[in-house]
Amino acid sequence: MAKISVAICCANAENTLEATCQSVQWADECIIVDSGSEDNTPQIAQRYADTYVVEPWRGYTEQKQFSASLCKHDWVLILDSDEEVTPELAQTIQSLTQDELNCCDVFWMKRRNFVLGRHVRAWDPDWQSRLIHRHKAQWQSHALHEGRRASDPTREGRLQGDLLHKRTWASNADNFDDYFGGSRLDERLLPVARQMYDDGKRCRPWDLLLRPWFAFFKFYVLKRGFLDGSFGLLMAQKASVSTQLKYAALWHVQNLKDG
Repeated sequence: MAKISVAICCANAENTLEATCQSVQWADECIIVDSGSEDNTPQIAQRYADTYVVEPWRGYTEQKQFSASLCKHDWVLILDSDEEVTPELAQTIQSLTQDELNCCDVFWMKRRNFVLGRHVRAWDPDWQSRLIHRHKAQWQSHALHEGRRASDPTREGRLQGDLLHKRTWASNADNFDDYFGGSRLDERLLPVARQMYDDGKRCRPWDLLLRPWFAFFKFYVLKRGFLDGSFGLLMAQKASVSTQLKYAALWHVQNLKDG
């Protein structure tokens, strides 16, 4: 099979980066791009990376594009520093034949998300396009996330096995940012709202009234969050509050722009 590079973007990731790197030691190359850590991230990164680069933050899409550009192999696995590749997923990637690779430019994989150390089943399946041919995949930009697609949908494949997201995040008992959001949530609200506005979306009174309730119903009932007891209730409430804040930010942006 083709050789695989792994590209990891990070910043202040001392609690999670080592688990990420250990999960991809089977890869042929590891590139780590640090956007300016002030903790022990550089020391951890330099133990595992074939190439370690400090690069000021360019944005979600641009930073990962830059990391992929540093790779010497065509096939690149894009990771965040709080994600881990399960053994099943690693085996699936390593077992890809040249014929399978020739048929695809992008491979999707499921991501299992963890909050407060617990798997959030209501967020499944969270499909991510992470294994890409770096010269053929097309990058898609978003205010918060990035994505990659093939120019032809028939050239996209799906892999067995999971990515684990934030599984080790709660190793620090005082860290509740993965639930409450904190400053990271504050920083992201307005960029998301501006993109929603640019995409033609507007906040109407019934959006503020009904969308948070529908988000709660979706994650607690339709996605069966109730099976997780009080934790499922917390996650449905989190979805409801996040939705309310997002549309409140959109209301603010459209009032500024539309007068």
